[in-house]
Amino acid sequence: MARVPFRLLFASLALAAAASACDIKVDDGKVSVGVSRGRASDTWVRSYTMNKGGQFEVANENGEIEVTRSQGAEVKVTAHREVTAGSDDEAASRLKKLTMREDVSPDRVFLEAQNSRTEGIGFVNGLGIRWTVEVPDGLAVTVKTMNGTVRLDNVDGRISAATTNGNVSGTAITGEVQASTVNGSVAMNLDAVSGDVRLTTVNGAVRLELPPTVDADLDATTVNGGVSVDDRLGLADVSRNRSAFGAPTNIRGRLNKGGPRVTLQTTNGGVRVTTRGSGENGADEPRGGRRGRRGRGGFGGPGGPPANGV
Repeated sequence: MARVPFRLLFASLALAAAASACDIKVDDGKVSVGVSRGRASDTWVRSYTMNKGGQFEVANENGEIEVTRSQGAEVKVTAHREVTAGSDDEAASRLKKLTMREDVSPDRVFLEAQNSRTEGIGFVNGLGIRWTVEVPDGLAVTVKTMNGTVRLDNVDGRISAATTNGNVSGTAITGEVQASTVNGSVAMNLDAVSGDVRLTTVNGAVRLELPPTVDADLDATTVNGGVSVDDRLGLADVSRNRSAFGAPTNIRGRLNKGGPRVTLQTTNGGVRVTTRGSGENGADEPRGGRRGRRGRGGFGGPGGPPANGV
């Protein structure tokens, strides 16, 4: 398929906008087009006291979710809600009808936006929600969105984070972690591994930063890309499978004494495991690591998203 130059694409979009009263926004090289509409927004705030080990869940459709560590014992939730429609009045009316499902008990809190069946949710009525959540240590936290990023910061617990179109990232995470996306990258920085870790995507890269003293069993796999593991992690009992190009597509081994299972998988992209705080980024090869072929399916390569997406 012939590639359309960006300037030509932008000019075509501008002409279409002039004919149909569309808005064109260019942000960091990305072009978005939307019909000019009214908007209404508000902020929904809640706090919950939960038993240690309880289950906290957020289900979202359009919008990002950010989870951080709470400074107290309560779970604190802020949902920034925005509805777009044909006019401001229509958007305000739809926002007023929007209800938030709250299933609350000391052991479980489940949150989700609900709309009337006739109006639908998400893109159908232009609903977007950006969630910010603060959680104390020790909870089982499950957050899901369809279109948006998920970010975790300094969270300790049993964590499940998922999106379909967007990246999932975490910094200073401790505990058991499952993170997944379909179209996007997954990147985790772990302070400690106290439970199984599973990071998966289909179209994107996977990056994991670990303490050099971590005890775990590693299994890292890609189909179209390469796998690399930093030698400073001291991987032992290593087995590898290589592609026709010589790049490892699977690396298994024991980190130090072994322990929880660390599973990393992608289909189209690279997998990289480095030491925590190494300062390496997706554009660089690990120093002295067991590495795949540079530029093929790795960070910034054709098989995965740009390095800054990780």
